[in-house]
Amino acid sequence: MERVNWSTMIKPFQGASHKRSYWQLANSLGLYTLVWVVGFYAYQLSAWLLLPCALLAQLAYVRIFIVLHDCGHGSFFNKKRLRSFWGSICGILTFTPYHQWTAEHAAHHKTSGNLGHRGRGDIWTMTVDEYCQASTLQKICYRIYRFPPFMLIGGGLFIFVIYHRFTTKYDGPKEKKSVYLTNLGILALGLGISWATSWQFYLLFQLSVVVMAGIFGIGLFYVQHQFDGVYWGEADEWDYEQAALKGCSYLKLPKILQWASGNIGFHHIHHLSPLIPNYRLEQVYDRFAIFQAKEVVLELKDLIRCFQLSLYDHKNKRMLRFRDLKDPIFWTERAVA
Repeated sequence: MERVNWSTMIKPFQGASHKRSYWQLANSLGLYTLVWVVGFYAYQLSAWLLLPCALLAQLAYVRIFIVLHDCGHGSFFNKKRLRSFWGSICGILTFTPYHQWTAEHAAHHKTSGNLGHRGRGDIWTMTVDEYCQASTLQKICYRIYRFPPFMLIGGGLFIFVIYHRFTTKYDGPKEKKSVYLTNLGILALGLGISWATSWQFYLLFQLSVVVMAGIFGIGLFYVQHQFDGVYWGEADEWDYEQAALKGCSYLKLPKILQWASGNIGFHHIHHLSPLIPNYRLEQVYDRFAIFQAKEVVLELKDLIRCFQLSLYDHKNKRMLRFRDLKDPIFWTERAVA
């Protein structure tokens, strides 16, 4: 792809429109609150009615998470105080400590697609050589981790319910404080809703929403960086622009899912400039033909194929399935690569 002066091209689209940000915040929080109210009355009729309510709630849940995400990038509000406040509120609602997650996600953006800097804020990805040299236990653990039902269901529960409840070795004072205050906020909110309704309703509905949102959110994050033709570079040759434009997918979603995910399907544009708020990503895509000429365009039908890709062959620069390692032709081609 030709070199372009990206900073000049996309600068007019960077920065927040407070009017649009507040409107997105209002309709996201409003829908989430409304579905909780509807869910409570539906629960009086039948606990099974919580499932369709939770399905709708998780769309708002993911959208609220996108608000947190954009606040962390500095693109949702121009004032840091507003970003911290609303990011923290959204963090309580989505079980995600705002400052801790922001720091971790910033590391992901700085190292995405870099083979020499994997492990923080990304999907665990092994190269073919690493997998072949791994112990039996490591291979078993990696296969379990990469098993789609485990990753989507177990991964969502682990991240939202367990992982984000604790501090890590990377956390500074601000990140640690964020974890503690978020935990207190979740506890206070849970007790308040349980008091106003019932603890059975709260736990059942909240757990359903978290599971569904985890499947949606992790599924999105996975296919944004795990697909045929994805870019990975060695540490000494890694290039930020290539990592953004070729290491991130364009996921073409149905309008309702595009709305719920805050246009995150335009992930190549987002990684090129995280300062562009989510509500301007599609505008950038429509404005510049170079973004529409994306080599890899994914749709929902392609997701099954993406989840089969588990190993990166750095010699041939492509993602592989586990079963590809059993193909003698693969090893013959790799030997002459």
